[in-house]
Amino acid sequence: MRVPTLALLSTTFGATAFILSWICTFGCNFLKFSTTNLDDNFSIQFGIWYFQFWTAATSIDGTYIFETCHRYPEQTKDATPFGPDAQWKTARAFSIITLVFGGCFFFHNVFRSCRPSYNLRLFASRLEGMGYLLACFCSGMTLILLDSALCKDNLLMAGAKAAYPLFTWQETCGLSTGANVVISATVFYFLAGVTSLKGYKKEEAEEEGAGAPALSEPLIDENA
Repeated sequence: MRVPTLALLSTTFGATAFILSWICTFGCNFLKFSTTNLDDNFSIQFGIWYFQFWTAATSIDGTYIFETCHRYPEQTKDATPFGPDAQWKTARAFSIITLVFGGCFFFHNVFRSCRPSYNLRLFASRLEGMGYLLACFCSGMTLILLDSALCKDNLLMAGAKAAYPLFTWQETCGLSTGANVVISATVFYFLAGVTSLKGYKKEEAEEEGAGAPALSEPLIDENA
């Protein structure tokens, strides 16, 4: 596979991964708790930084309910302190690190593509591949949110269960759209890293081949 093709694939994979990371980080549908006693199951969803909320707006035409994302409160309605535990904080940290590494190397890749004469292109390409693989690791580590209090001891869900006693809820959380998006982003970061490193090695080999001196005389004298 040619170097320009690998560069295009690396940029495409990196862009896709970065967009997916942004969506899952700032969305409010990473995990969910669903009802189990309804024909059409109802779910309450939670994200890394925000949780799902409904806002009612009343007009002359009637009442409309909008689904929105709200930041987590510092305490619940009964004044119980509400905050992230160690796993939740870890997931938040890794989600931001993923965006920083993924975004920096993606935009650097775009910048480098616009300036093919960039004199550090080989070193940058190798560093780029390593950065994408690091972003891949950090992206996968955000799934530790599934082992946090948000999933196992969710005080907001405790309030929802008290408010809706006729509903039977799942005992623990389930994967929602955001968690599946994280898995996809992790795969794309891995592909971006692999194609970038492969392109670096191929590009380096071509540079060495182009710089090798050509033989001007045969190795064996045919007249001997």
